[in-house]
Amino acid sequence: MVDGLDPTSVAVGAAILPLVWVGCKVLGSLRNHAHRSKGVHGLKVVITGSSRGLGYALADQFLGFGDDVVISSRNMSACEHAAVQLGEKHPLRKVLPFACDVRNAEEVESLARFAQETLGRVDIWVNNAGITQAHKATLQHTDAEELRRIIDTNLLGSIFGARAALQVMREQETGGKIFFIDGTGAWGNPTPQNVAYGAAKRAITQVKDSLNAELKEKHDFTVHIASPGMVATELLLGGERDQRAARIINILAEEAEVVAAWMVPRMRGIRGNGKYFKFLTPKGVLWRFLTARGRKSRFISELPKSAA
Repeated sequence: MVDGLDPTSVAVGAAILPLVWVGCKVLGSLRNHAHRSKGVHGLKVVITGSSRGLGYALADQFLGFGDDVVISSRNMSACEHAAVQLGEKHPLRKVLPFACDVRNAEEVESLARFAQETLGRVDIWVNNAGITQAHKATLQHTDAEELRRIIDTNLLGSIFGARAALQVMREQETGGKIFFIDGTGAWGNPTPQNVAYGAAKRAITQVKDSLNAELKEKHDFTVHIASPGMVATELLLGGERDQRAARIINILAEEAEVVAAWMVPRMRGIRGNGKYFKFLTPKGVLWRFLTARGRKSRFISELPKSAA
């Protein structure tokens, strides 16, 4: 049961919310269709960390809208494999692989130049590359190099990405959009045993606001944060966890393809500057908890409560 709700309220909510959810999904589909019909085709997109997981799903969606995409991650063979798969699915679009470690500023700049030279311009840049702490531990029991790796990838890598994107976008008449991807800790909640990750994601909101302040007179450049919620990828499902954490993941997590299908139309059609849109809202969390029984062991096997 959700804290603060009596059994009658839960029962009523469980009966009504699925109907509300269906209505919201229908409206969402209509909105997505509107994005599809009104959106500009042939956007040029760069996505870091896109050889798998959410980044791959985002690339798939952009290509489905008729855009061209540069696939990037640290491993070139993984980039090439992803590009081949997506190219076969979207034969009329350009899907280009480029290996890049976002912790290295020169490599990120090379990625931006590659996209500019091969696609002609960069309309959308998505700072998606990220890692978490594989083996959760308190700060004093976490290796210093592990902390550095997490901060460098999630925070510095995103800053390098925004910097490189702006460098090429300033050279084109059309401007461009930059997106950061948030994660747990971004809204100020504590992330015990995963301190560096939470700190890096929290800092992303400040980076976004600072860039908006720098670019406030330059309306062709916009900077936003997209929040995917819990995505059932290796980043979330890898590592150790207790039964309580497994249940929460099964209740709240969603497939990368579902999240990407919701996010990409909004990323393509976003207006204004400094937007922060979220896939998993408080209402969505409530609905998922009220329908938790149907989400049992979706991604991670759960022990019966008597054995947990």
